[in-house]
Amino acid sequence: MRRSVAIGASVAVAAVFTHGTVLAGVSLNEPAGSTYEGFFRQVALATERLWSYANGWEPMSHVRDFGQFYAPAVQLICPLLGFGVFWIISRHKVGLKFWKPVAIVTLLAIPRGYLAVVPWTALPIVEVARTLFIVALMMWSVGAIRLRSFLRDPIRQPAPALR
Repeated sequence: MRRSVAIGASVAVAAVFTHGTVLAGVSLNEPAGSTYEGFFRQVALATERLWSYANGWEPMSHVRDFGQFYAPAVQLICPLLGFGVFWIISRHKVGLKFWKPVAIVTLLAIPRGYLAVVPWTALPIVEVARTLFIVALMMWSVGAIRLRSFLRDPIRQPAPALR
């Protein structure tokens, strides 16, 4: 039961944070339409101010350069956040296998060539799907999700109908 709750919570947290941060990054110039958008827009602007101060620039003076930093940071942090929620709630023993989820998220955060193909209106949903796939791979890599039962009997017979 605890593992099911942990998987659900991690998927929900990763999906919400990915969607919100990507939506805020894509529509940074437009006015926020809801509290959800406003919250993530403020997170993005605070991150931009911190990044600008760390580089010695005025805030909002190098927005294009910030985008080159922000996109990979979101692609790396959101799956890690989802896996962290899973790990804390489920108390799953990872041990020496911790390198596997870190390697998965690091390798899958690098490719960004598909971003040019996706229209910007669909980008938040595409990124959510990508993040959920990465979180599922991370959980599978430490043995929390098992696919053996599905591989043994891929076609399940329906239960007989009661008369």
